[in-house]
Amino acid sequence: MERMLLVGPGGAGKTEKLWQRYSSLARKGRTDSILVLLWNARDVRDWRERVDFPWAGPLHVYTYFGWVQREIRRCWPRLDPWGEMWLEPEFLTVETGQFAMLRHIQTRQADFAGLVTSPERLAIQLGSCLVLASLNGIAFSEIGSRLAAAMPDKDPNVYKSAQQVLDSYIAGAEKSGTLDYGLAVALYRQLLAEPWYRQELRQFKHLLADDVDEQSPAAHDLIAAMLEHVESAVMTFSTDGGHAGFFGADAQGAWQRFGAIGKIVPVRSQQQLGAGRAVYSSILSGNVPVLPRRRPQIELIHEDLRSELLDRVGERVVRLLAQGVPASEIAVIAPLADKVLEHTLAFHLKEAGVSLNVLTKNRRLIDEPYVRAMMTLALLAHPQWQLDWGVPDLAQSLQLLLKLDPVRAWLLSRQVLDCNLPALELWQRERVGFRAAQGYDLLRQWLDSYRQGPEQPIDLFFQRVFGELLSRLPPARDDLVVCRQLLVSAHKFIKTTGRINLGTSPGAAFIRMLSAGTVAAESLLEPANREHAVILTTPYAYISGHLRSTVQVWMDCTSRRWFQQDVREL
Repeated sequence: MERMLLVGPGGAGKTEKLWQRYSSLARKGRTDSILVLLWNARDVRDWRERVDFPWAGPLHVYTYFGWVQREIRRCWPRLDPWGEMWLEPEFLTVETGQFAMLRHIQTRQADFAGLVTSPERLAIQLGSCLVLASLNGIAFSEIGSRLAAAMPDKDPNVYKSAQQVLDSYIAGAEKSGTLDYGLAVALYRQLLAEPWYRQELRQFKHLLADDVDEQSPAAHDLIAAMLEHVESAVMTFSTDGGHAGFFGADAQGAWQRFGAIGKIVPVRSQQQLGAGRAVYSSILSGNVPVLPRRRPQIELIHEDLRSELLDRVGERVVRLLAQGVPASEIAVIAPLADKVLEHTLAFHLKEAGVSLNVLTKNRRLIDEPYVRAMMTLALLAHPQWQLDWGVPDLAQSLQLLLKLDPVRAWLLSRQVLDCNLPALELWQRERVGFRAAQGYDLLRQWLDSYRQGPEQPIDLFFQRVFGELLSRLPPARDDLVVCRQLLVSAHKFIKTTGRINLGTSPGAAFIRMLSAGTVAAESLLEPANREHAVILTTPYAYISGHLRSTVQVWMDCTSRRWFQQDVREL
């Protein structure tokens, strides 16, 4: 049985060697006997896009959680008691799981009155506790007692209440056949312990696992189970990895568990050709290999005003492009990649004909102007929800949807009273202009027509808004991408409400969830020419993505956000 460990720094070519191994195995046999475990969805997408063989079977290329979902669906009828009550599982998105957790917290909100943390943040923290417990094989019933033991200075009753919230949430999920990330991982770990399931895993003859140091102990258990029978296994370890510990990864445990199972092959980047001795010496000492780095050239940009600083950075990046530096070799790294920074960089790059590829872990749909505009339309169309939309949001929405300047958009927004758009008088039409008045009339007529019928599911409402209204006001490509993500999120939310009671009006509940900023936009499509785009990212997203670039621009170096901020009350 062949076992190989590819060890080297990020960007050295370990994943490429793993792909070459996959290509060789696939051309000799079939892809359905090869299991590939990658770290994130972007890697899975890129891997699948590269597959172009004369013949191939099914592709088994997954992240760990993607594999968990696939296997739970496949084995669902044999999973008791879940499979006995429901024909198929319903996997909750992170946002829907947090929203469901919030409803259980609200029934015991008085128990958490002594905490500074908001109920929304508390739901995120308890959901994170479930995930970390499942990834590390800790019983859910022990979460409260473990938290209390770790923080003995705090009121133990808070942790008892937290445990009761978790128990209630888990019982509700089991009753409704819904699984969030933590519950799905826990269920799969039970499945992995079944002898009949271990036997079914023997269909795979080869295992390829990338970034094992960034994987969780639960993923390591799967790898260990596969190593019991596969003919060959190749795994990669990053010498500068281990950055996903906050999300449950165990880099040190991975090396201790698999570091001695086979042949170690150092993979050196071209910039570090002389680092082989450091790799071997660290391996012989039993430690995770560490490679030395060369010192970079440093240039300082300082301005008193942030607006001037952003312009200076944009101009400097454009000069680098003019000097022949490839766009993909430039990364702007900021502790907070806010919309002002993104807009300023995109403005300067547009003049140079270059795109901006935003890679962050904390993008929210509500931060997208087009989403806020569609939310405002939903609130105007459903006054019975009694949710406040606000004049500024309406003005921005009219400006975006009707392609107006800020002054005309503000004038039109002032006409709206109690979600009603009255007809414009002649003097008002003359003041805002014919084109603006025509767009306003179109919006008013559409809303009046919609209100005459019954309330529709929020996902269908957004489809109608796009198909019947916004298609007449052609949106830009980025707006189309955002709209698609909003439709997908709304559809998943409505599908979940068929099993979980999230309130009398699912549409209003979805808007509240959007307003809380919990719906992520991480799956937004990247630029079509992302290989020729400048990167804007955060430190964690850059490091954890194993990105490498010739030029790095570190923004806001005096900001405290550069320091790790993972303080939690629970």
